[in-house]
Amino acid sequence: MNDYILMSNQALAKIKSNMIFKVAMYIRLSREDGDKEESSSVTNQRNIITRFIKENDNFIIVDEYVDDGYTGTNFNRPAFQRMIKDIEKGKINTVITKDLSRLGRDYIDTGRYVQRYFPENRVRYIALLDGIDTLEDAGMNDIAPFKSVINDMYVKDISKKITSALKERKTAGNFLATTAPYGYMKNPENKYQLVINEEEAKVVKYIFRLYLQGNGLTRIAKILTEEKIPVPGVSRNIGNTRKTKLYNCWKQTTISRILKNPVYIGNLEQFKRKKVNYKSKKRISVPKEDRVICYNTHEPIIKKEEFDKVQEIITGNSTFSKSTKHDYLFKGFLYCADCGAKLYLTYSDYAYKKYGEYRYTTICYTYSKYYNQCSRHSNSIPILEKVLIENIKKVCNAYLNRDLEKELIEMIEKENQKTELEQEYNKKINSLETKIQDLNLCIKNLYMDKVKNVITEKDYIELSKNFTQEREDYTNEKEELLKLRTNLKNENTNKQEIEKIAKEFVSLRKPTKELLSRLIDKITISEDNIITIYFKFKELTDISQMKENRMEQCKTVNKRNKKNK
Repeated sequence: MNDYILMSNQALAKIKSNMIFKVAMYIRLSREDGDKEESSSVTNQRNIITRFIKENDNFIIVDEYVDDGYTGTNFNRPAFQRMIKDIEKGKINTVITKDLSRLGRDYIDTGRYVQRYFPENRVRYIALLDGIDTLEDAGMNDIAPFKSVINDMYVKDISKKITSALKERKTAGNFLATTAPYGYMKNPENKYQLVINEEEAKVVKYIFRLYLQGNGLTRIAKILTEEKIPVPGVSRNIGNTRKTKLYNCWKQTTISRILKNPVYIGNLEQFKRKKVNYKSKKRISVPKEDRVICYNTHEPIIKKEEFDKVQEIITGNSTFSKSTKHDYLFKGFLYCADCGAKLYLTYSDYAYKKYGEYRYTTICYTYSKYYNQCSRHSNSIPILEKVLIENIKKVCNAYLNRDLEKELIEMIEKENQKTELEQEYNKKINSLETKIQDLNLCIKNLYMDKVKNVITEKDYIELSKNFTQEREDYTNEKEELLKLRTNLKNENTNKQEIEKIAKEFVSLRKPTKELLSRLIDKITISEDNIITIYFKFKELTDISQMKENRMEQCKTVNKRNKKNK
């Protein structure tokens, strides 16, 4: 439905000859929309509009509005918005563009301006090359909505091509972000590659070292701030206009991002964020599983083993992304022996106000969420930590002081058994490899028989399916044997690793989280306070479960909390 009143050609001609049209020349150019041709240049648009105005005596140019480098997919453009304000002030009653796509490429908003906003504000709109003039009801005006749709489809197609090109370059391992991650800078000789910023890299290494020593995010941020280490904004002279009292203070979120970022081991995590669609500038986070990791694209700052240890601690600590003001050594290791849920930390602000310190205790997650499904499992954190450290040291000492003579005899017997077993594994693996090769040849010959019409399509499918399944079974069996053979070779290495970790643990007054993550798998606590420690090494778990080393029932409940129950 048209928003205009039809009038005779005579009446229209009279209005056009008597009325003074105060013109806004609107010009827009955007490489993002694919405006690469010379005919779309600012100069070309200006010449076309100026030539038209000179041919009409009652046209007066009020102002020129140029948005150079702004997309047509939205109308958040400075010159366009300035023109709208001048329309509402009554300075303008005519808008002229070279064509409809210069006004905009989004068919919904472009249609709203052409068919609603301009008529409602008594503004004449002319798109010269498209023959659109809202003062007239010419046939070309009816085609305007379709032209808007075509313009929209064009920019959508351009957006797809740009996205595809960016995807290809990112997948190839090129760094395309505006700013390099903290610790790196763009290579002056190749802006798509990262090189180490030595000063910032020292801070990154320091952050990882502090975290592995058992410091939480809040503690690390406090240390860096107290040592007056410049925050990334200061280091790069960013955000000077929005400085606050906290500008020079390190934030937990900054530390968290650094600790989780694989860029520090030489890998680029690409496609972390994306636009909602080609019309919107809003960006959303991409799920972890949909991102692309490009490996070894630049020199690492952190060793992979060190990075993996940090990730292991983070994974065990589900509250890592939240405040770590209330942190403790065994966070992420404690589980309820009765329901299997994690044991979390709980504290009282009342105790802090009354005694000047927090009183920390454990609480079962199931109990905290579903009151009647489990019990509280409350244990004083300071007492619990002391008891656990003492008992882990006891197990480590027992391992270090074990009967080496007896173990040596057992080891010789095991070595002989291992040699025989390894030979048996090798024999089976070689046999399976031969069978797999034979089946590969059978499948190949079967296909040739099908091509030569020696067998039917139906027989080929059935036989091929059987051969393929048989080959898959042999391959799986081979993989299992390879794992068993690897485990045999790793047994001696394990003993050396256990001894090294056990000695390190015993020598420390208070161990680090990093050391715990290498030693402990999990710790379970029952409501009756029976504590069981599960080590990552079977040898230590076996020692801890021996009668003489078994942990006694530990009364770790804080008496004050017990009274309040």
